[in-house]
Amino acid sequence: MFVVLEAFKAIKEKHLEAKRILDEATAEAEKIKQDATQRGTSVYEEAYRATLSQAEQKAIEIKRKTVKVAERDLEKFLSQAEDQAKEIEVKAEKNFQQAVNAVLNTILH
Repeated sequence: MFVVLEAFKAIKEKHLEAKRILDEATAEAEKIKQDATQRGTSVYEEAYRATLSQAEQKAIEIKRKTVKVAERDLEKFLSQAEDQAKEIEVKAEKNFQQAVNAVLNTILH
């Protein structure tokens, strides 16, 4: 009977030791899981910031190109408007001279 009691005692000790090892392993696994979650979040945040920065740079580049195109179009439009104004001025002078000549012809005839 003493042998059986010693065997049960040894089994109980091994069971307690196994439980302690399992508890330690569970705690370590939880710590590893939390660390991984933190690292994952950190990596996600870093990737998010990098992507946002790239998007901002792309937006600045697109805006810069758009401004250049708009400036070129404006210069072209202003040049055309200036040319049209000169044409109108020339035509107005010509029409004025024709009008004066027509009035003089009417008066003189």
